[in-house]
Amino acid sequence: MIKVEPDSDNPQVEEIAGAYVNCFVLSETFEQAEETALKFLRQQNWTPINLEETWEVTEADYENDPKGMAVYQQVLIDGEKYTFHTYVTEDD
Repeated sequence: MIKVEPDSDNPQVEEIAGAYVNCFVLSETFEQAEETALKFLRQQNWTPINLEETWEVTEADYENDPKGMAVYQQVLIDGEKYTFHTYVTEDD
């Protein structure tokens, strides 16, 4: 999970204060996953503020979570998935 703010070229810069982004990246190492996620976020006009959490997930983590399992299986196909949880003010 990475905390981000919209940069000046982001079309949402006037509408939201930031977001927490769940980044699912298929990778050999955490470092490679982080590099891939940060590159994607910057290309989408988001400024990374803080790496909040990082952990490895497996199929077993989603045994009782059909939505999570669908995301996990799609990441195995696409290699990446980003879910943005935006907020309007820091208090949100």
